[in-house]
Order: sequence, then C-alpha cells, then structure tokens
Amino acid sequence: GVPLNSAGIRPTNMLYSMGKAAALTAADHKGIPLLAALDEALVAVLRSGAIKLLRAEFLRADGSEAVLPELLRRQELERMEEERRIQVFLTPEEAVAALRSLSREVAGLTYGWASPDHPDVTGEYLANVRRFLRHPLGEHVTALFWDFSSLPQKPRTGSEDELFSQALKVMGDVYASPLGTTVIRHRSVPARPAELDGEVVILVEKGGGLDGAGAEAELRSALGAFENPRYEEGRWRVRFPTHAAAEAAVEAATAADALPGAIAVFLFYNGRPYLARGWTTFESAVSTEAIAWLAFFSGLGKLLEERLAPKVIEINGEGPRVAEAEDRAEEGMGPRNRRVIAAIQEAAFTGKGDKPVVVQLYRDYAVKVNNAMLASGEKVKREYEGERNAAGEYEGRGVMRIANGDVYEGEFKAGKQEGRGVMRFASGAVYEGEWKAGLPEGHGVLRLKNGNVYDGEWKAGKQEGRGVMR
Repeated sequence: GVPLNSAGIRPTNMLYSMGKAAALTAADHKGIPLLAALDEALVAVLRSGAIKLLRAEFLRADGSEAVLPELLRRQELERMEEERRIQVFLTPEEAVAALRSLSREVAGLTYGWASPDHPDVTGEYLANVRRFLRHPLGEHVTALFWDFSSLPQKPRTGSEDELFSQALKVMGDVYASPLGTTVIRHRSVPARPAELDGEVVILVEKGGGLDGAGAEAELRSALGAFENPRYEEGRWRVRFPTHAAAEAAVEAATAADALPGAIAVFLFYNGRPYLARGWTTFESAVSTEAIAWLAFFSGLGKLLEERLAPKVIEINGEGPRVAEAEDRAEEGMGPRNRRVIAAIQEAAFTGKGDKPVVVQLYRDYAVKVNNAMLASGEKVKREYEGERNAAGEYEGRGVMRIANGDVYEGEFKAGKQEGRGVMRFASGAVYEGEWKAGLPEGHGVLRLKNGNVYDGEWKAGKQEGRGVMR
C-alpha cells in the first residue's frame, strides 16, 4: 500500500484505498490467486515483448521533459534506448514482476487519440501523465502502458505486425487486471489546434479506384471543393476552407456511401468525446468490472480496498483525483453487463469490424471475472424467502435472490440448493434441473442467452456423463 492520504483526500467509494497497509499476498484470501490468474494471458504478451512497459521513472524524473519533449512511437524509443544507452522500457522480466506484484504498480492510460498519426499532437496528454506520476496518487507506479509507445506503430515490419496482433488480443486485460494495474483516465480531449482545421482523411482500398494520384477528380466530385490534396500510402489527406465544410463533407460521404473504394472518411483531428468512442468505452468498462463484482463479495472487496491503491484515477483537468464510482448499488451484474454492451454498440469505432470484436472481448472478460469470484469460496450477498428447518437453514421450497442478479427458485436442504430447481442467471442463461449441495447434479437443461442448449447429466456443477448440445 501507498500513503495516499498525503494527497489530503478522504475515501469516498470502492475505487479508493488510503493509508499505509501491509502488502497484499496470495495467502490473504482464496480469491487473490484466482484474480491474479486472470493476468496470465497478459503475462505471456509481456514476456514475448509484444507489449513493452515504459519505465515510470523515465517520465517522472526531473529534467525528463528535456529528454522526451514529445511522445514518440515505440520504435523511436527503442532507437533512443540503443543510441543514448538509457533505460526507457522495463525488461520483460521486470514488466512481469511489476504486474504480479499484487500492488497495481502498472498504470494503463485510457484516452482518446487526437489524430490517426499521433495521439497527442498538443502535448497535453504527456504533460498530464507526468503530473500524475509526480503526484502522491502516482507514487506507487513503476511501469506505464501507453499504446503509442508500448505497441509497435505503423509503419511496421512483418515481425512487428505479428507482435501488434498478439498485443491486441489482451488489450482489455491491461485495463481490467484487478490486482496488477491502476487505470489512469484522461476523459477530456485536447482542443483542436488551428492548423488542423478542415483536415480530412480518406482511407482507400488497394485497387479500389481511389488509391493513386489520378483519383483527385473523383474525390472532388464526391466531396466538393478542397485544397492541398496529398496521396499517401493507403490514404488521401485533403484540407477544406473551413472546419464546418470539412465536417459537412465527412457526414455526406459517410451517410451516402458516396465514395466507392473508400474504407473510411473522417476528420484528421478527432474531437469526439471520450464516452462516445468505442475503445475507450470498453476500456472504462473492463477497468471497473472486477470492482463492480466486489460489491457482492464484501470480504474480498474490503481487503482490496484497504490494501491496494485506487483502481481508477482521473488525470485530466485540475489534477489527479480518485474516480467517483457510479452509484448503481441495486443494479446487479446482469443489468450492468447489458448496459455496458449497449454503450459499446452505440459508440463510434474508426475501424470497420471493431465493434463486434470489442463486444466479445467484454463478454469474455466478464465471464472470466465471474468465474474467479464464484470460485473464491466467499458467499455472495443474498436474500431468501421460503421454508427453513429447525436450525434456521434454508430447507424445503424457496426463492433466493443473489445480489449479482441471479435468482434461484426451487428446493433447498441444509441451506443449499438440493432437489429440483431453476436458476435464472443475470447473464440471461437459465438452468433447470436437479441440484445437490448447491450445485447442478443429476439431469438438467442449460439454456444460454445465445440460444445454445445443453440437455444432459451434471456432476458437481459440471457437464459430466450423457448429454446433448444443440
């Protein structure tokens, strides 16, 4: 733990931890190693070098502005390391150790890229990251994930493309890690510099008719009057007389699909709000997925609150501050999951095909967190209406409503589901069948939300024996 109270802030919600506490260990709760195991895919990618973590001290140190006045691509920072013989990145071994320290000492930055070529054209993001690292709320951080500097950027070699693909598969894990990472969030997008007013990018298909200097006339016909057309590999950049004219041209081209051969048409400077962007909506959601679950596991939740630095810290505006938790105590995890998926689906993605991929990434992580929490051995908060035995335990018929949104209706024995019953899960799945000692056992039917059905035998909560999946 870190003496965060030196910032003069008092705890206000589950995202805050204050005071110097004993270091968290795997022996403190059965759930700790289960939550730590959620990081294994990320560990593998750190080991391979697909993701490199910036050394926090490199950015925090006095005089670092002179060494790195502006944010650089990973490949440029690698050259800087080699030529100047300075340590910019953690080694893979150091990166894995930081993630596994059970102290959230890896910071992951979530923010909106300001342009497709460089995410921080004004330098505001870099200044605010440095401010955070030098603030008491950032004292515990030893490593930083910043996509532009942590992942290979275009232009990439074939081997760099392979590393980039590896890294994309674990992007959610960087932000979601309940024990390994602190998420630093920059919600505001810097104001657009005047020199980028009116700039528009047209991404073009190879061989689609627009990939070459000869397509300028076709572009003018579709988009109207513009200046300074430049054809670059795979795209055009053009400038309209005013920014309003640029916005109108982008809207018209996108709405009418007026440019066959164009993959996308968008403003070069992306001023879209943080919460209207698909990837940032996803990053914020997975950042708090485990925290939301911990509201239903009070023992594990209290342990993490007391021992760990805050999970999410806002770094824009007046200065670093602990993120305020949304007050959704009665929501339950099923409604939360549906709300998050709806927000991702409503948000904007630049890349075609990104939206379903990101929704699935979120679904997959939500299931992993759910399984880890349930395997922790800690009982979820619940309410029960029904029959009891002489000892006051649930026995006979009853209804049990679990705080995460699951509802069981059926038979009980000695305080656990036993006999026949129906569990309606917050995820939308339904199990109907036989139970023993609190778990499906015997014959039962599981209907998943996606329409898949398993009809067959169960043993200790797992599909075992004869059964049919359809």
